[in-house]
Amino acid sequence: MGGQFSRVIVTYDPNGSLVNMHRSQGSDLGLAGGLLGWEADDPRLLEYESHLQRAGIEVRVCYESFGADHPNTYHLRLTNPTTEHTLLAVSLGGGMIEVRQIDDQQITLTGGSYVLYDSADRKLLAQSTKPFEPQQIKAFAHARLLKPVLPVLDSDGSPDFVNGSQMAEIGRRRGLNLPQLALRHESARSGLADVQIREQVGRVLAVMRSAYEDGLRGTSYADRILPSQVGGLQAARQQDRMVGGEPMHDVIEAITAVLETKSSMGPIVAAPTAGSCGVLPGTLLGLSRRIAWTDEQLIDALLCAGIIGVFIAEGATFAAEEGGCMAECGSASGMVAAALVYLLGGTLSESIAAASLALQNSLGMICDPVGNRVEAPCLGKNTMAGLNAMAAANMALAGYQHLVPLDEVVAAMNQVGKALPRELRCTGLGGLSVTPTSRRIDLRVNGVTQRLENADLDRMNVTTGR
Repeated sequence: MGGQFSRVIVTYDPNGSLVNMHRSQGSDLGLAGGLLGWEADDPRLLEYESHLQRAGIEVRVCYESFGADHPNTYHLRLTNPTTEHTLLAVSLGGGMIEVRQIDDQQITLTGGSYVLYDSADRKLLAQSTKPFEPQQIKAFAHARLLKPVLPVLDSDGSPDFVNGSQMAEIGRRRGLNLPQLALRHESARSGLADVQIREQVGRVLAVMRSAYEDGLRGTSYADRILPSQVGGLQAARQQDRMVGGEPMHDVIEAITAVLETKSSMGPIVAAPTAGSCGVLPGTLLGLSRRIAWTDEQLIDALLCAGIIGVFIAEGATFAAEEGGCMAECGSASGMVAAALVYLLGGTLSESIAAASLALQNSLGMICDPVGNRVEAPCLGKNTMAGLNAMAAANMALAGYQHLVPLDEVVAAMNQVGKALPRELRCTGLGGLSVTPTSRRIDLRVNGVTQRLENADLDRMNVTTGR
């Protein structure tokens, strides 16, 4: 569109999850930020509706069955006085988006490449991981340049392992530990040198630490369900009213702090998702209050967690709309369990065993947000996932037998996700989401008393912006 559009019609299929979740869980906010050309941490996002009005952009959200085959499907129709274009995309969880269609052109774009698109003939012209030269763009009269949005571009490189068993075999033969194997995989996929990858992971660690420290100081935000809980936890610790050891308290406090930064609209890292963002940083940074891990060690730990996440993303999903909270907090638990084993001096096989154990303990965890917000029972599930990771790491280090290999557990996770009823996969239609208390909270914070439960309620719309 060349940045010129005055009206956007966004259509969600009632058979998916976005009809019930798009406003309360931030999809509208993120979509508006993209239409306005902002980054994800832009502070103006909180007033996106007024900015849409000032920009002269009308956004209309419609509910209409159109045969979407993914629960997080976005259909956009953008118009200005002279032209119109459409876009179909899906959200895969953890901030990952895949564009599947522009106009009538079937396409696969994941944001990791430069794309030339002919806006007149409506067809893909070229796609590359390298920037196009000006003369390449000028060769086409109506070429539009779509720039990559991901920090790591696609690469022609092919990793030499794609699952846990292959990785373990290469590690054994070559004497490589888990972070070294993670670097090997990431370098092959991205074409980046190890030092560049570690620098990027270091920036991720800095955002995680900032979210943790901001949350510890206490947060406030008018439009949320739970007030800050971390202060009560800190007071109970001082009064010696807590059961368990200090490291466990540190982890609970840290996970709570990160989740409360998220619920107050502060920047966090989707690790692997926003709904599970407290597990990985909370467990690692909470424990590092008593175990003096350096930043270099914590970067190693994030690499360990990341490679386990790769296997989950490839073999199952991070999206609660596809796999329940098992896909979010369960995945995070398996990822951090492997990282903890590495930090505590465990072997590669023990890290893989810990990830397997943590995931086994998480199969079937449903996603049923109270009041349609990512606050409760998300806080409790994040805490449980962190403590589960600690237990799984200890079990692996103690030589407990995990029995089922990690790859088979991921496959089982994918199977369980497909078997979960739609109502228990982040639709607001089952579990705690439909209790009387949750409905009262829904009315208070969202102005909604009954979720849209079937396609009979489609073709509704709400207009924002101009």
